[in-house]
Amino acid sequence: MKLLKVKKETQAAYLCILPWLLGFIFIIGGPFISTIILGFTRYDIFRPPTFVGLQNYIRMFSDDDVFIKSLTNTLYYSAFNVPISVIGSLLLAILVNNNLPGMNSIKTALYIPSITSGIAMAMLWMWIFDPGTGLVNTFLSSIGVTNLPLWFQSPTMVKPTMIIVKIVEIGGARMIIFLAGLQGIPKSLYEVAYIDGASAWTKFRKITIPMLSPIILLNLVTAVIDSFRVFVNSYAITEGGPLNESMFLVLYIYKKAFTSIRMGYASAVATVFLVIVLILTIIELRISKNKVHYAE
Repeated sequence: MKLLKVKKETQAAYLCILPWLLGFIFIIGGPFISTIILGFTRYDIFRPPTFVGLQNYIRMFSDDDVFIKSLTNTLYYSAFNVPISVIGSLLLAILVNNNLPGMNSIKTALYIPSITSGIAMAMLWMWIFDPGTGLVNTFLSSIGVTNLPLWFQSPTMVKPTMIIVKIVEIGGARMIIFLAGLQGIPKSLYEVAYIDGASAWTKFRKITIPMLSPIILLNLVTAVIDSFRVFVNSYAITEGGPLNESMFLVLYIYKKAFTSIRMGYASAVATVFLVIVLILTIIELRISKNKVHYAE
């Protein structure tokens, strides 16, 4: 009887995920497999694909400086954005986890940038960081700064500016996930630590971090993936310039596919993109294997 009950529950579970499973197979799975196959071809939409073996991959790593530049730009961006995103979201979650007056309004204000249209936000940032009339340079001028940065128009400043822009969005979904995790930690653990005389830092290090470790891992993995998928700001604000300093992998794939109409080569770059993200995810999971504590 118990076995029959488990079997029915399993069938019910598969029935619940069936719509997602069908969507994955027909909407994501098909294009996913096609992309890998097209990576071994020369394809421009107008003519049938021509098999070229590893030619796209060989050219990519030996004779494509823009690809190498887009890869290094993406790694640079991710190296700064991931820790800022994860740590910043955790600190904001701790801040809004207090039952203080007006906290609901603060939560809403922090979450709004993450649900605002990406293009609208990009236009706003273009205005804020405009070298001539933008808010930032206007403020710097008012306090006596003379050598004003060019921000998005400067090859040396464009990537740091992109990172600064992304900091505003740390109050989004990641903060909400951390907040849910914080509210799920039993208060009795903090009460026992308080009785034992533990400091706030000790409680954070010995209770909060271990109890949040599965959520930290989740947010870390998704932060790496999101950082590699950066596209909207570089597309809308700089189009990869100046001097390809804001050319990221996804934008490079887009340009190769829809500007140069080189679908085969773009598919090869997309496959490399997938492999890099997969390797980084596996490394994260391996490193965290003995450091993540799951509640029993």
